[in-house]
Amino acid sequence: MVKIIGITQARIGSSRLPRKVLLPIQGKTLLEYHLERIKQSKLVNEWLVATTNEEHSNTICEIASNLGLAYYKGDLYDVLDRFYQSVKNKNADYVVRVTSDCPLIDPALIDETVDFCLKENLDYFSNVFEDKYPDGLDIEVFSFYQLKKAWENATLKADREHVTPYIRRSIDLSKYSNNYIDSKYASLRMTVDEMSDFKVISHLIDNLGANQSWKVYADYLLNNIKIKEINSSIIRNQGYMKSKFEEIKLRNITNFVASDEYRNTIHKLIPGGCHTYSKGDDQFPILSPAAIKRGKGAYIWDIDGNQFLDCSMGLTSVSLGHAYQPVIDAVKEELENGVNFQRPSYLEKETAEKFLELVPGHDMIKFSKNGSIVTTAAVKLARAFTGRKLVAFPGDHPFYSYDDWFIGKTACNKGVPNEITELSVTFKGCSIQSLKELFEKYPNQIACVITEPEKNQCATGICEHKSVEEFLNQAIELCHKNGALFIADEMVTGFKTDFPGTITKYNIVPDMATWGKGIANGFSFCALTGKKEIMELGGILNEGQEKVFLISTTHGGETHGLTAALATIDVYKNNNVIEHNHALGKKMIELCNQLIHESELQDYVTLMPSVWMPVFVFKNIEKEPCQGFRTLFMQEMIHRGILFQGAFVPCFSHTEDDIYYFAKAFKESLDVYKKALEVGYEKFLVGSPAKAVFRKLL
Repeated sequence: MVKIIGITQARIGSSRLPRKVLLPIQGKTLLEYHLERIKQSKLVNEWLVATTNEEHSNTICEIASNLGLAYYKGDLYDVLDRFYQSVKNKNADYVVRVTSDCPLIDPALIDETVDFCLKENLDYFSNVFEDKYPDGLDIEVFSFYQLKKAWENATLKADREHVTPYIRRSIDLSKYSNNYIDSKYASLRMTVDEMSDFKVISHLIDNLGANQSWKVYADYLLNNIKIKEINSSIIRNQGYMKSKFEEIKLRNITNFVASDEYRNTIHKLIPGGCHTYSKGDDQFPILSPAAIKRGKGAYIWDIDGNQFLDCSMGLTSVSLGHAYQPVIDAVKEELENGVNFQRPSYLEKETAEKFLELVPGHDMIKFSKNGSIVTTAAVKLARAFTGRKLVAFPGDHPFYSYDDWFIGKTACNKGVPNEITELSVTFKGCSIQSLKELFEKYPNQIACVITEPEKNQCATGICEHKSVEEFLNQAIELCHKNGALFIADEMVTGFKTDFPGTITKYNIVPDMATWGKGIANGFSFCALTGKKEIMELGGILNEGQEKVFLISTTHGGETHGLTAALATIDVYKNNNVIEHNHALGKKMIELCNQLIHESELQDYVTLMPSVWMPVFVFKNIEKEPCQGFRTLFMQEMIHRGILFQGAFVPCFSHTEDDIYYFAKAFKESLDVYKKALEVGYEKFLVGSPAKAVFRKLL
């Protein structure tokens, strides 16, 4: 029979709320509420309290004894040692870890977590590795073997103080998720770290008693916003953040000699110095890498040998990580068979079938090497299908294509005839009213509407429609009512907002969809999917029908791109990539918002809290977005070893440690930013501010 020992850690000292476990509610301490609830677990054979060897911990020991629980007194800071010593002679197979600052922890949830761990034969499992439950319900279950291994090998202060980080780093949890828990609960706090937390717990016990399930308390908080907001500004696991910051040593990057030499030469060879304007020298501070030599996982190394945590991940195209081994291995193997042939590779059929399985309602697919080709192909098909000329898209969207139909509407329209520019019309993004007005202005003339199905700002609540799903449904209905097609551009959102994208996240069926960026983990592979009656216009089987010359590219079916896409899809299918990436995005948002709040810079540094790609906005003393201050912040982050351009794109290779590294660099950069607000960014920024990509003059 499996023996399970439960350990709750408790201490008197607390920097934020001293003696918190002894605070009384209705004549009973928080510790007593906690212990009485965990004792109700049916699967844990024995509970004990692991406290400190300080004299004032005797009160904790007395409470434990009065409730029939054993206790162990150990080192104040080495909690890992406390756990190991307390259980090493008890022949435990598994250990359950909870903390005593969670007075309303749910015994049924403890049993659910234990049961899952045992059934799956796992060495470690937690109900909150994705932070979907309210804070205050944290439960970890791990084998005694893993506890002993951590005790013998963990050396970092945070690993010793917080017990399980060493174990978590050695366990692959990518196949498990808490999808059955609504993420709406994640923002709730049912733990006690500060007095505001205690007020919330007191209110819950006073109004609901101390014997309810966690969900009863959680739903009550969701329905009583004023109570929920009492402690809503407190960051989750703030003590752990403090420990992590103490152990993290930021890089100090100052050498860009090779980069400077590169910059002096490259513009004589390549117009713009690169092949994507977003990567250009005018998009970065002068103290930054000019070129990258290699990448692995979440890191890149420049030509000076400097190492950086990558935030952009190949302009959002690298969804799993640089040189991600399963993808690289598959591509290497296929390269031995050749790259390009006189007839199509057999992989085209396999890739088409596999990709279309992901997109319900779409019957056909065309491949290409870049996003501009497939968005332009979609526009061409829409014009051919409807017999109309005009193309509509949001005027506030940064990029859809380098082709004339889009570039003509930007400030960089030199070389585009006015006659072409006039065939594109714009509306306000995420605004059904603006789109209605556009159809009224151009009746029976608009062939299609192309738009990203989801944007970063959708997470801020500033869009006209609070619901992305509502906007998409209404936009499709409006298009069809007016005889136009709806094209969802999943170039950025695909394989990020969901798998494969936003349209499947909300069960939306656009007429066509364009895909790229992360769908092949950085390899050059893009796709256009759509309904048969539209897509087959680009085919060759309907004799007598006028032919649409759709996409015809020698390199569109190269085997390495197809193989990379197939391998990437397999990784997504077999692992919880989206959940992993979103959890890291959520963690970053929480940490950075807390640091902004602590620095009192809420009016000057803001965050679009989209978990799939958090975006930062930097403002001047007048509280207006400012390229100078944005560039200064980039400079400071780069100096600390983070290649940052204002956004963070979580990938499958990023880890929680990377997020804490980012957060510490973010904190130090905020300190510089705050000083610059007083005297101007010019005092701190070396060189000129970055410039807008789409600008009339150089």
